[in-house]
Amino acid sequence: MRIVFDTWQFVRIMVRLEETRNSDEDRASLWAAWFSDWQQLDAELEHLRAVNFDHFATAMMDEEVILEPVDKAMVKTVARLAREVAGELKSTHQRVSKVARNDLDFERAGLSLLASRLDDLAGSAKG
Repeated sequence: MRIVFDTWQFVRIMVRLEETRNSDEDRASLWAAWFSDWQQLDAELEHLRAVNFDHFATAMMDEEVILEPVDKAMVKTVARLAREVAGELKSTHQRVSKVARNDLDFERAGLSLLASRLDDLAGSAKG
């Protein structure tokens, strides 16, 4: 199996995973599996942000991150992380400006859709 993320989704997931990687075995395993990919992408994005913000924005919004192979447990863990981040965005919603709310609504919807897509993928996977 493989997971396809929009870059911004992968960033949100990995930031949450970085914060919670020691909270359970599934997260620790996912962190270990994806750490080097995350480190490389994070460095590339930070470089883009510093030298050409327009390219950074394009990379975040219009490019994808594809990770494979992934197993059913990894897919379930990522779906759980996506739902957690979407929940955090919902709780932040009332504390920000109207413009920021629109951005949060977009991200929350995208992460919720990702979680649903991953639930379907995990449900169709063997083992």
